[in-house]
Amino acid sequence: MPPDVRVRVPLDGDDAAGALGRVHAALTELWRAAPDVAEVDRIAVETAVVEVAGNVVEHGADGLWHGGGLEVRVDADAVVALLDHDGPVPVIDMDAPMPGVEAESGRGLPLTRVLVRLELGPHDGGVRWSLTRPRHP
Repeated sequence: MPPDVRVRVPLDGDDAAGALGRVHAALTELWRAAPDVAEVDRIAVETAVVEVAGNVVEHGADGLWHGGGLEVRVDADAVVALLDHDGPVPVIDMDAPMPGVEAESGRGLPLTRVLVRLELGPHDGGVRWSLTRPRHP
């Protein structure tokens, strides 16, 4: 694998279906360019990225992605996904436990944290979600 294989895709203006379609297409392109990424890592990254991207649109003001987009890169040690969008950094309890079996929501971010290292913060006047998955041999 060449060092630092990366894919970038803009998501500005996309609704949930458009954003998630572009995310899936970008990840498919990445996996073609980096075929040595273990299947367990591919599944973990794809699940986590789709969950975060879906939340950005679902919990946004108007159901659309504003600004930024997705960049995913593979290097020798990790797969890193960066999701950037406009707006204030959401107030989220990043340490919230998995809700009980009767809960109808609230599982996405706890599940994401099991799959990847998840960080959230300000970036270029907007928000950056950073998801890092160490690679398995």
